[in-house]
Amino acid sequence: MLSTTVFRRSFHKSINIFTPVALNSLNFTSKTDHNPPLVIVHGLFGQKQNWNSVGKALHRKLEASVYAVDVRNHGNSPHTNEMTYTDMAEDLVMFVDKIRKETGQQKVNLLGHSMGGKIVMRMAIDSKWCDMINKLIVEDVSPKGYSRRHLEFRHLIKAMRDVNLQRSRKEILIDMENIVPDLSMRQFLLTNLQPSQKQKGFMEWKCNLNTIDNHVEDILGSSLPIGSFRGPTLFLHGEVSGYVTEDHKPDIKCLFPQVIFDSIPGAGHWVHAEKPELFINSVVKFLSS
Repeated sequence: MLSTTVFRRSFHKSINIFTPVALNSLNFTSKTDHNPPLVIVHGLFGQKQNWNSVGKALHRKLEASVYAVDVRNHGNSPHTNEMTYTDMAEDLVMFVDKIRKETGQQKVNLLGHSMGGKIVMRMAIDSKWCDMINKLIVEDVSPKGYSRRHLEFRHLIKAMRDVNLQRSRKEILIDMENIVPDLSMRQFLLTNLQPSQKQKGFMEWKCNLNTIDNHVEDILGSSLPIGSFRGPTLFLHGEVSGYVTEDHKPDIKCLFPQVIFDSIPGAGHWVHAEKPELFINSVVKFLSS
């Protein structure tokens, strides 16, 4: 059964909130699910819908409930003015605790891509929360910071801010070509567009560009406190991505002593989208072992 859970929306007005927010989720569940649930956390500018086909396949192969969440300031989850990894991890903890109560499972499996990978690492490394996790999967990101990429991401944010939202989706895709020449990146960014709820004939961005812009350094930085996660961990990364390098592996092994690595041939940063079959096979093998 496929369902979408909506707890609360705030598309247009950011709020100051220092407590966890309830995350919107896309759920794949059935009465025959008997294995630990899998919770999937997307990356920057992503949303739960990006995981629709992969989520369905994982639900079927794992015989487990699968939940893809929208993190704060993305998709249908609330907009806030705060967006540190501690904030986002606390949101995820509250969601996981709800799932544990609903399913009767004491632990869940976590999978996070890029920024989502840093969120699940932040949760796993914390002694308050690590016992909620059965197995951890981190897709194409490391605990290291990527601060040198902040200009690249601010460039994308500026492109999204400057585009004429009184145009059609097709026209906006063309308008952004000079600033974001890569077609697949433009198409990915435009998954965040929706018809405006305030101005007829306009589009609007689902994601909260103001807060994301204010927290770019936090999002690209190193975010983990002192500690380690001693449960089974998979770092699954793209062979040609460059986000997880050999230089990163010693630090990863210190933080995640039971880690194994899987490099997906020919894949870049979006492994699950570029090589879905290899990605799904790797996840299923790890979680089923």
